[in-house]
Amino acid sequence: MKELRCPLCHQPLLQNPQGLTCANRHQFDRAKEGYFNLLPVQNKHSREPGDAKEQLQARRQFLQAGFFAPLKERLQDLLPTTVQTLLDIGCGEGYFTAGFSGALPLAQVYGIDIAKAGVRLAAKAAKDKAALTYCVASNFDLPFVDEYMDLVTRIYAPSKDEELWRVIKPGGSLVIVAPGENHLLGLRMRIYREVRPHPQPVTPNGFVENGHHRLSSELAVRDREMCSALLAMTPFAWRLAPELREALLASELHDTLDFTITTYSKK
Repeated sequence: MKELRCPLCHQPLLQNPQGLTCANRHQFDRAKEGYFNLLPVQNKHSREPGDAKEQLQARRQFLQAGFFAPLKERLQDLLPTTVQTLLDIGCGEGYFTAGFSGALPLAQVYGIDIAKAGVRLAAKAAKDKAALTYCVASNFDLPFVDEYMDLVTRIYAPSKDEELWRVIKPGGSLVIVAPGENHLLGLRMRIYREVRPHPQPVTPNGFVENGHHRLSSELAVRDREMCSALLAMTPFAWRLAPELREALLASELHDTLDFTITTYSKK
């Protein structure tokens, strides 16, 4: 596994019976679910950084029900068949990461997230553990050697331009997904007094934009349990008054899914 590097000294990581180690003897054990924790304690900013376990479980429930399948399928269509190495940053519970692996059966696919609960869910559900590698790691200090990835995907996740540029091969690709201006607009209008537009991604340093796509569809959630999962997986959960939450759960939810997909090439 020379593609992975130590988060402490940036030396290549090699496999041993317990997990991974570097030349400086920094050891990172493989969890029973199969993932590696490459987020040192001193690099955490909280006890459990990233999305909460309940939020990730709700996200899994909602995504597995197929509501975001059009986005997954559109992204699968955009993947070049020549991709051999793909990194999905901010992978969460692995819904899209697994979809990328399914569309690229000959590629090595990696998923990283700062939330251990999400990576644990993703790794436990992975069907082809040889082709899918999950790590708990920071998007701002990617645990990979230079110029290893053919493609990096970033769905609703922050990142550092310099790190994206470092790990992508010359001529490699970057795909960024962000919410469009109408994404869950009806729900947002019921929750916030002032609805602010979602910030759109700007071209990262060292890259050139080569494609911009818009994907919109109607969303109808008729099941109370699925509606509860949608509310729980979004930041809205923290802003909902109990009476508004109950009103939303008491009726069918009709809204709009709206995404922007931008593709870039490394200069």
